Amino acid sequence: MSLYIPTLCPTIAGGDAGELVAEGCTLGTAHPPGYPTFTLLTYLLTSLPLPLRPAYIMNLSSALLGSLTSSYITSSVLLLSPSPLPSIFSGLFNTISPLTWQYSVTSEVFSLNNFLTTLITYNFLSYLTTPSPAFLYKGAFFSGLSLTNQHTSILFIVPSITYLIYVAELLRVNNRRKLFICAGLFLVGFSSYGTMPIFAVYKPHLGAWGDVKSFGGWMNHFRRADYGTFQLFSGDAAKSEGFIERTVAYLVDLASKQGGPGVFFLGIWGICACVGVAFGGMFGGGGRKGGKGKRKNYKEKNNQVQDKEKVNAAKAVVAIFGCWVFYLCVFHTLANLPLSNPLLYGVHQRFWMQPNILFFIFAGVGGGKFAERFGNNVTMVTLAAIVFYTVFMNYSKVDLSDDIWFDYYARSVLEALPRESLLVINYDQQWTSVRYLQECEGVRPDIISVNLSMMSYMWWKTKVPLYEGIVNFPGTNYVSPRLKGTGFTWRELLDANIDKFEGGIYLGGNLNYKENDYLDKYEIVPWGLSKRFAKRNELTTGSGFLEWVDTSREKIHELTNRFETLPDTAKYDESTWEWTLQREYWDHLYERTSHLLEILLRDGDDAVPMTPQLKFDLLIEVAASFELILGNDKLKREEDYGLYKNLGLCYMHMIKSDKGLSYGTKHFSDKLINFQGTDLIESVSTLGFPVVSPGSEWRNHATDRWSTLWRKYLEMDGAENDGSYQSVKSILTAVFQSVGEAQQARVAQGGQ
Repeated sequence: MSLYIPTLCPTIAGGDAGELVAEGCTLGTAHPPGYPTFTLLTYLLTSLPLPLRPAYIMNLSSALLGSLTSSYITSSVLLLSPSPLPSIFSGLFNTISPLTWQYSVTSEVFSLNNFLTTLITYNFLSYLTTPSPAFLYKGAFFSGLSLTNQHTSILFIVPSITYLIYVAELLRVNNRRKLFICAGLFLVGFSSYGTMPIFAVYKPHLGAWGDVKSFGGWMNHFRRADYGTFQLFSGDAAKSEGFIERTVAYLVDLASKQGGPGVFFLGIWGICACVGVAFGGMFGGGGRKGGKGKRKNYKEKNNQVQDKEKVNAAKAVVAIFGCWVFYLCVFHTLANLPLSNPLLYGVHQRFWMQPNILFFIFAGVGGGKFAERFGNNVTMVTLAAIVFYTVFMNYSKVDLSDDIWFDYYARSVLEALPRESLLVINYDQQWTSVRYLQECEGVRPDIISVNLSMMSYMWWKTKVPLYEGIVNFPGTNYVSPRLKGTGFTWRELLDANIDKFEGGIYLGGNLNYKENDYLDKYEIVPWGLSKRFAKRNELTTGSGFLEWVDTSREKIHELTNRFETLPDTAKYDESTWEWTLQREYWDHLYERTSHLLEILLRDGDDAVPMTPQLKFDLLIEVAASFELILGNDKLKREEDYGLYKNLGLCYMHMIKSDKGLSYGTKHFSDKLINFQGTDLIESVSTLGFPVVSPGSEWRNHATDRWSTLWRKYLEMDGAENDGSYQSVKSILTAVFQSVGEAQQARVAQGGQ
């Protein structure tokens, strides 16, 4: 706890944390498989009269559970090794493992899962080393309880139960009573799943997952049928890695990050030593022969007892080694998350914490062998060095005391919306963080938020009555226009609600299906961190357009001022949810800027009436925003050829305008977004606008920027597939050909 408390995340983090805590605050149903024990624990703890935010309370509970997990790892090693020193360090290895640390300072189901599976392991080892029915009974109860939190615990439970049935001879007639008691206690532990339909019937809540009121719906939720029962990923996993690649990735991660080379070496040593002792003991190689004749002294008997204990302990280690192998084989065979995607790799990586628990036990046993060989003093120094080095190398990354990003993000989403708005979300990180703020902290209760992904399931029809008078659903569930049936399309949802919500209808994320039939009646405009759907021409003509320009600019400024800075990518790399907020910020600024440019460049009947002065002012704003993105968003700078094309197009139209002659550098710099008290761009000159007097020099420089950007666009990978590629190439060629001809003419005139 002394390590975890200072690094505790102060609020909600990324991933599923927000949704899990939100359902706990309201006794709702979390996403499959439901996590009822975590829900009950959250409700109990957040109901206490503590002056703390619900998320922080649950973060504290994760820290406590993480600490208890490490203590039971220590206790497990004490059962197997006579030396207390390596036992203590085995628990520390788990504590300081970066992955374990990360999930011990945030609200997730993994800290509870680690605790429960460690309890299963501890009671399993206790029975194998000191057979007692009490360990069987406690292990059975914790096995049932663990399945109500995280289904991967089954990968410890199956091999453990199988082995115990054999060792304890539970199928023999005289042991059936023990078997029935174990089965009963297992069901008692599993019984929290029975609370899901009870709360769904007597405490229904908007936004909760699934239809768990019926047995069929409950089973559907329990077995994760919405995702695919044995799958982590519901997307296209055709090119996903196989068993060997995943296992190698696990071992590399364990040896290089989670434990480090020293812990990995100790773990392998512990496994090998115990395999040798266990199989040696089985075949008579583990004991000492007595003295000559029938008389055996006390020392010889004591040695035999110690030898037997060593063999039993070694067999216990081999047994959990079998559990470790079983977990890796089954999990890596079924897992289908593409590891080539850094974020999905991070999601997959979380499930390695469970087998790591066993490996840290192996490392503790290996530490005992190390102590036997080199003595306690050398062992103390060596293991302490491993711990201090690991903490030193990882502390800055696992310190989440500054991780306020998703709190800021969710507040920015909600506060950008007018009163009485409908927010439809189809983006996990937006849904989980927004749901937490609304359900647990009561932020913006005037906004109705619904999950578009949930609407696409057939069970959504059971949720429709709950929204009566709140949201109009013109069918059973959200469907593709090609599969209409009794469902409703996005257009029909807009038709049914566009006049109901005075603040408007907004979408976070993207639609499930490729639908265009609504575009003849509705338009989409960027709005903060979401998109607004409005009646056609409502926000792109006249006063509506000017209102959108001012409001959307204001929302971007508010977003910028709230964040003050963006998550540090050195700390929050692409495997973290926090990294995605970098993308969110730049992508939404880019969308707003591109949309504004598209409106400014409309011509003919589609042109938006505005004065030349206003148009030029807005072109300057577009250029400033694009230059801001170009100077700071590395991903777009390297990969998005559209940025270069659009910024060059903006400069081209600025050059063609007479209004440009009356503006200099200052007007351009005033359009920059203020970020953390200063401009993100150090000086205006880095934007390509040197400090010059208004006039031809300004135009010449703008021309240079235009030509540089378009040349870069033509050289970028994939640009040749863009529909504008040939037009840009033709314009650039024609201009330079014209310039060349003009220069030749001037030379010719000079020669005369």
